[in-house]
Amino acid sequence: MSTDNTESLDPSAGADDPGFEDAFRQLAEIAERLEAGGLTLAEATARYEQGMKLVQRCNQLLDSAELEITTLRDNYQRAVLPATLSGAEEPPFFDEAPYDDVGDEEESLPF
Repeated sequence: MSTDNTESLDPSAGADDPGFEDAFRQLAEIAERLEAGGLTLAEATARYEQGMKLVQRCNQLLDSAELEITTLRDNYQRAVLPATLSGAEEPPFFDEAPYDDVGDEEESLPF
């Protein structure tokens, strides 16, 4: 049994469903085999179908991870919001670069 934490992100996943890293590795192997050629039409079609199922699995896991990250970010911002209302410093938001002004030649140095 794998100890990959990404498997727990999708509660609808069955015991046979691979985690993201395993699915992505399998997908890469299928792509390499298809690109190498030498497969019969039936073999190539079967591998293509298997690859599409792995793509769907990877997308499900990525969507689940994105939702979890968004939820964590939103919860953090809501938890920090009351402090900003009381006059404290504004909370850092993840989509803002912390050092946007680094490297500006027009700005004079304080020392």
